[in-house]
Amino acid sequence: MNGIVIDGRKFECVTQEPARDYVVENLRIAGALDIFRAAAEKPVDAKNAAALLTRLMVSGRAPQILAGCLAEAGKSWTVEEANRNAARFAAITKAEDKAAMRMAMAGFVIGFFQYALQSATISPKSSGLLN
Repeated sequence: MNGIVIDGRKFECVTQEPARDYVVENLRIAGALDIFRAAAEKPVDAKNAAALLTRLMVSGRAPQILAGCLAEAGKSWTVEEANRNAARFAAITKAEDKAAMRMAMAGFVIGFFQYALQSATISPKSSGLLN
């Protein structure tokens, strides 16, 4: 999936370095790095994906994680824009938008970090994931 519509706005997946760092920071705050590693190593394992999604939802960091993975179509990803989007995502009340965000969450996060996990096997310290 290349994009998602939330609250009538189209978002696209981003993978640039500042966005990755933003997501890593929020995964750490959520206490989800270990679960993420397991889900990313076996992305077809539904238990790992469900555990990751559950941790993100329970932690309250799901809007920030999603905002780190997405930029509104036609806009560049910035920390400021991600923080604004996270606040908007947290305020969503429409059932269809909430369902779309939940369904997209695990897939975006796992896909977003496949490259980072490959890099981590070469340079664990620089990746920040295996520290």
